Amino acid sequence: MPKRKCRFNNDYTRQWSFVKKGRNDYEAYCCICSRYITVSHSGKSSIRDHVKTRRHQSFTLSEDNSKHLVIKTPKEKFLIDNENNLISAAELTTAYKIVRHHQSFKSLDCNTKLSVLMYPDSNIAARQSAARTKATAIIKRILAPHSIHQIQDDLENDIQFYGIMTDASSYKSVKLFPLLVQYFTEDSGLKIKLLGVKTLANELSETIMKFCLATLTECKLPSEKVVAFGADNTNTNFGSKLRQTKNNVFSHLKTALNRDIEGIGCPAHILHNTASTAADVMSIDIEIVIIKLFKFFSMNSTRIDRLKELCQASNIEFMTILSHSRSRWLTLAPAVERVIKLWVPLTDFFKDVQSAPDVVFLRDFFENPLAELYIVFLSTQLMMMQRQIRRIEQSKMTIVEVKRQLDEVRFRLTERNRNKVYGKRTKQVYGKLKRLASFVDEIEVFEKEVECFFETAVNYLDEWLRPLEKFEIFMWMNLDKAPNVEEVAETVAYLTQRGVKVSDEYESEVACLRVFVDKIAGAEWKEKNVHERWTLFFKTESGKRNLLRICQYLFAIPGHNANVERVFSLISAQWTKERNCLTVETVESIVKCVFNYNMSCTDFYNYVMKEEELLKKVRDSNKYEWSKKFREENGSLE
Repeated sequence: MPKRKCRFNNDYTRQWSFVKKGRNDYEAYCCICSRYITVSHSGKSSIRDHVKTRRHQSFTLSEDNSKHLVIKTPKEKFLIDNENNLISAAELTTAYKIVRHHQSFKSLDCNTKLSVLMYPDSNIAARQSAARTKATAIIKRILAPHSIHQIQDDLENDIQFYGIMTDASSYKSVKLFPLLVQYFTEDSGLKIKLLGVKTLANELSETIMKFCLATLTECKLPSEKVVAFGADNTNTNFGSKLRQTKNNVFSHLKTALNRDIEGIGCPAHILHNTASTAADVMSIDIEIVIIKLFKFFSMNSTRIDRLKELCQASNIEFMTILSHSRSRWLTLAPAVERVIKLWVPLTDFFKDVQSAPDVVFLRDFFENPLAELYIVFLSTQLMMMQRQIRRIEQSKMTIVEVKRQLDEVRFRLTERNRNKVYGKRTKQVYGKLKRLASFVDEIEVFEKEVECFFETAVNYLDEWLRPLEKFEIFMWMNLDKAPNVEEVAETVAYLTQRGVKVSDEYESEVACLRVFVDKIAGAEWKEKNVHERWTLFFKTESGKRNLLRICQYLFAIPGHNANVERVFSLISAQWTKERNCLTVETVESIVKCVFNYNMSCTDFYNYVMKEEELLKKVRDSNKYEWSKKFREENGSLE
């Protein structure tokens, strides 16, 4: 026969004045330390046990608490509430600081006890108790859900469109799929937030599509506002480069949403593949050279010592040979640059090295009189590509800014080919070799390969950038100059075809925009990102609803997929070998907090001090898993 549960008895309050009835008949509430006590199993003994706890005793010993046990005036109530808020803010910030700086929750077990000893005169330090269990609960049950509520509030308040982004990455045997959302607000500009990170059973396009829509439903975001999908340029996500196939995530999303949406691959990967494809036409495979060179020196300390001696003899600072990843082709750029800096000692090294199977290839390379010319030329092109990729991968780049950068890359490649511009260092080595009559044929081969390099790069870019050609009609939104009505009219016509309604009043709004741009244009204006320019316009000129609608559509389109890669970097920083017991749910909550709030710890403290709802939730036991289970068992779960 099951044991009957104990209920709260008013005798408890008569015996302990600070004990009141809790949220139901099976709970008591301690007014001193703001804790709910379960009395269903042990009744009065549960309260006795609570009174003996270190937390309760430290609260009781506090002089301020003993004074305020009985609240007589509004001033006393204010003092208690204010102190409770300070404690809650300290606990929230402590939990946030731990995850922002990639520290272990376990370290808080020490930190909480240490704070009491180090700051004996601080009542806040004595009463705050954000140790491992509480900090984990704060991150998972309070801060992470709150970040999603902020997104919900934004999309409920006059945000008409948003875009989504996803990708896949492995952690050991687990395949992780994050889903990000991007949208534009009139007050804050472009926002990119993380909705969730999940594991999927497979990487089928239909499975990924269902994950995207299920996450939107779980976060209570209206799918009818989705206008764009961003992902890597794989067949699973988009099919072929012409996007004519049906069995991919993009196509499945359009079918599920029953309308057309914008699809954006990652332009950084396009540039990465452009460099890789163009380099394949060169007769010297620099990639193989770098891989073999790293392997040659990384496995033998004697070789390193000899190279150091040669560096010293040549008055060149020794630097470690860098590795290169085939899956990230532009890691080749710094590795090639390192070889160029060590060119003289490396050449001397392979002149004297004894014959061995792993030496022949490298020795032949460094004995080739044109090797330096090829490697310097390729380094110049790689560095140009890498600079553009870094610009493109900025966190809040819009699709029009990305298109402008890609157009600039194409223009530079075309001009370099037309004008035979190889780069300053390449020109020096090229001139030195051309003066030698013995290398005439080799120089002609190099010139033809360089021409083929540029042509291959331009052709590859043209093929992969066709899906972006339609955004040419949005380029006026860069606001480099005041737009005219005709340019905006083309954009309005395109949006009308997409079912986006823009009224005829947009013409008068464009007139205001022209005056604004002409008036404010200057050096400071040029330094701003596009979304910042528009935010400044909307703050200055209120009520421009048609232009705002156009902005919200365009800026919902992801410019790249680098923000998803940033989420993977945050996951790697948290889910280390030392912290491999974290669950996917915990990692998801941690990354949501770090990515979505994106504040310094000081700014975060100032933020939570204004959030009364968050401060109250910290003092509530509902954040704990055991509390949720207890309420489910007793039918008191809201």
